[in-house]
Amino acid sequence: MSVSKVLPITIDTHAPFPIAAQVSEQIKLLVGTQYLKPGDSLPTVIQLAEYLNINHNTIALVYSELIETGYLIAKRGRGTFVAESQLVQKSISRDSLYQVLEQAFLIAAQMELSPFDFGLTAYAVAVSSNERKQVVPLKLAFVESFQSEADLYFQSVQAEISNPVSLLYLEDLQTRQAVALRELHTSDLVITNAQYVSNVTQLTTSKQEVIGVNFEPDLQLLIQISTLTAGSQVLAVGQKLAEGKNMKQMLEKCGIYHLNLQSVGLESIQQDFHLLKHVDLVCVSQSAYDYIREVSPQPEKVVSFKFIINRASASVLKTRLVAVQMKA
Repeated sequence: MSVSKVLPITIDTHAPFPIAAQVSEQIKLLVGTQYLKPGDSLPTVIQLAEYLNINHNTIALVYSELIETGYLIAKRGRGTFVAESQLVQKSISRDSLYQVLEQAFLIAAQMELSPFDFGLTAYAVAVSSNERKQVVPLKLAFVESFQSEADLYFQSVQAEISNPVSLLYLEDLQTRQAVALRELHTSDLVITNAQYVSNVTQLTTSKQEVIGVNFEPDLQLLIQISTLTAGSQVLAVGQKLAEGKNMKQMLEKCGIYHLNLQSVGLESIQQDFHLLKHVDLVCVSQSAYDYIREVSPQPEKVVSFKFIINRASASVLKTRLVAVQMKA
C-alpha cells in the first residue's frame, strides 16, 4: 500500500478495484470535501505517478477521464486544475453525506470491518433500503422577511440543497394568511434567516423543526471592499433602511471595520442624490441596483451586494436534512 505525499491518496494493490478507479474516486472525494477547491492545481502526471509508485499512464488515464467528465480542466502550458463546473459544485453540495459516511466507517472500523467489507455492507444496505422504501423528497419551506431581496436569499438556499423548497414571507404568516400558513404547517422542515428563528418558531406547530441559517457577502465583494484604504466612505443602500442596516451588519460580521460604513434606504437616496456623490463605494441591494447605477454621478463605484449562505450554516442544514429524511 502506498500513500501520496502530494495528495492524501492511498493505493491498495490488494483491493479488488482497479488502481485507476481508486485514484479517480479519491480525487473526486478531495474535490467534494474541498480539500481541492475550484481553481486549485493538481500535481503533474509524472509527479503523482512517482509518489504513488505506479505507471504514469494510469494517472494520465485518470486525469483524462476526470477532465472529460468535468471534474478537472487542463490549461495548455500551465497544468491541470479543479474545474469551476456544475458537477464540482454538485459534488461539494454532498458534504453532509461524506460526513455521515466517515462517521459510519469509524463505527465499522471499531467492529474490525475492512474498507472493502464496509463498502460491501454499505452497498447491501443501500440496495435493501431501496427495495423496502423509495425515498420521498422532503417538503421544505424557506421563510424570509424582506420581500424585495427574498428571491436572492431563496436562491442561495436552493443552491445548497437538492430538495424542492417553497418561499414564504414572514409578513404573510404574521397576518395569518391562510394559504401561507397551510404551506408552512405542511412542511417537513422550515428554514429561515437566523435572525427570524424566534418569530418563525412561534408560527409553526409544536412538531415542526425550524433551522436558522446565516448569510454572508459574496467572496468577490468582500475582496473588493477589503482593498479600500482605511477610512474610505462606503454606503450600503437597501430597498428599505432595514435592508441597508442588514447589509452593514453582514459586512461588520466579516471583519470589515476599517471603513466608514453608512446604511440608508432607497427613499433617502431619492430625496437627496448628493448622498451618492462623496463616497468611495456604494453597495446596493439587487432590487435597487439598476436605479442607483442610473442616478449615481459615479456609476463605476456602484456594486451589487451579493451574498451566499454561510458554509457552517450550510453544513448544519444538510446534516439536519439527512436526519429528518431518515425519520420520514
